[in-house]
Amino acid sequence: MATTVIPIRNLPPLPDFNEKDVLVIFGEVFEKGYVNGLIEAARKRGMKVIYATVGRREKDGQLRPLTEEELQAKNQDPLINVPLEAGFDLEKAETQPLSPVDQLKDLKMSQWKEARLDWDLVEESRVKGVKRFREAVKDYLVKLKPLLAGARRVVIAHTMAGGFPRAKIVMPVANRVFKGTGPRYQSSKEFWDSELGRLCDKSFMEVTAETFEHLIELTQDYLSLPISYVAYGYHGTEVLIEDKYEWQSYSPYLQGFAKLRLENIAENYWKKGVSATVFNAPEILTNSSSIFLGLEVVLYPLMDAFRKEGRDVVKPLLKEYESYLKEPFSLKDITQKTQSYLTNELIRNWPSLKGWPQHNGPEQMHLMRTSSQELIDMHKDPKRLITLPLSEWVFKACGEIMLSKAWEPTDPVLWMGHDIVAKQVVSFLEK
Repeated sequence: MATTVIPIRNLPPLPDFNEKDVLVIFGEVFEKGYVNGLIEAARKRGMKVIYATVGRREKDGQLRPLTEEELQAKNQDPLINVPLEAGFDLEKAETQPLSPVDQLKDLKMSQWKEARLDWDLVEESRVKGVKRFREAVKDYLVKLKPLLAGARRVVIAHTMAGGFPRAKIVMPVANRVFKGTGPRYQSSKEFWDSELGRLCDKSFMEVTAETFEHLIELTQDYLSLPISYVAYGYHGTEVLIEDKYEWQSYSPYLQGFAKLRLENIAENYWKKGVSATVFNAPEILTNSSSIFLGLEVVLYPLMDAFRKEGRDVVKPLLKEYESYLKEPFSLKDITQKTQSYLTNELIRNWPSLKGWPQHNGPEQMHLMRTSSQELIDMHKDPKRLITLPLSEWVFKACGEIMLSKAWEPTDPVLWMGHDIVAKQVVSFLEK
């Protein structure tokens, strides 16, 4: 795993991808996600885009492909309709017909700290889940190979992340870990050290990280084409703090342990001559990030990066964002609040690159939550936040940068901070 930040400081040369090249999405595409920016960058160059699905679960738990109606609703063509759901939380063990979720089904909120799992059965489920996933990938590759006929170069984007076990007890506890303050505060370390936390750790590893290993291993011999593998990571972000770009991280980012493993996989294959790069992207608001309330606070300083990198060209954009705010607030108030947060001694000293990811603390969570709410309260409409268009700029910029770097890969792990995102957005605006 990377122990020093390797930032992309300058916009990479424009890639020479065209209609002879293919972007393969390994994972399902939903709205408002990072990968949409990569797809937009590829389509702009005429590249063929091949989609995938994680499938759907029936009420009885059976995993199935998408129906014709679901395929039409997604409107993603071509889409290889092989369920690529990763993980093992719903897999029945071999010696007893119990999944990890089954083991937790009768657990009440007041009992989660006392949860005890049969780890032998959990391991059986994990092994079974890995086998199912690898078989699905092999089936997927059989269908993918003819779609790559005549392709000049291929970029395969690994987009799988998350992995919260789908037991009813998990999300209420997770909400306290990621959102709780005051009497509802829950130590992430206490959670992580519990049996429930251990299960989440194993599940995150399988979904977020090990899927990248399986992808590369199974495609290397089967697809005899020049392939660049790209994956989405997170390992903190450089943001503008008092006019200087500094590394900063959201805490507690418990998926971070799996993201470190993702980096490790890329580095291991890089040493073998495989072009595999994990791109550590800035925080954005997505459909799946709403659980991390407070994460979006460090997204606001991107506007300050716009000013620093873009000057006059960004003025209309910033004027539009100011219209989101209710009187008497202005973007200066947003900057003052976010800078007050980022320069606060508690926040500034909380995360560190060494030993990342960090667990939470009651004072840190309180400050993050209150800062988040105060920024939201400056808006006219809590459903129309400045962070929404800023998130779109981030994934558009990151997609363009990732595709450009995939043309001539340079490192197994790279960071895309607010500086390079702002430079890319300025480049968009100037065209």
